[in-house]
Amino acid sequence: MTERLFSNLRSLRRGLLHSPAAQNRSASAVDGSVLIDAEAVSSATETAWKPGDWAIYRKSKRSKVPGPRASSVKPNLKGETYNYVVQKFWMVDEVHADGTLTMRTTRGKTHRVPADDPNLTRPSWFARLRWRERFMAIENRFGKSTFAA
Repeated sequence: MTERLFSNLRSLRRGLLHSPAAQNRSASAVDGSVLIDAEAVSSATETAWKPGDWAIYRKSKRSKVPGPRASSVKPNLKGETYNYVVQKFWMVDEVHADGTLTMRTTRGKTHRVPADDPNLTRPSWFARLRWRERFMAIENRFGKSTFAA
């Protein structure tokens, strides 16, 4: 819910609602709510990724003891384990023609994820400032693009 709200706010900030596609939509919102065209939102999320870009991936996990960085912690039905989400700090290693990205972790593992995955986001300026050490650790260890290595 909050991710959708933030994505709508980002598209408003970028001026996508004032694009020709957004102006052609019907104005059926009488109560003052903002209608957002699905085409405008999808174009906001399909920004071009380049090798060396920083990314935050929200990975869902399950264990008996959630770690200190766990968020959205919820117990399972029997109460023995917990479901939670952890933010992973990755760097784009390679952009494939089929719309997938090869991501590099801090320890050198690679993951291939779709570019339009809702769990994959670009860090905001505040996140870049707050988690700079995590992203810099990847760059210092492997360089900007690690595909050639």
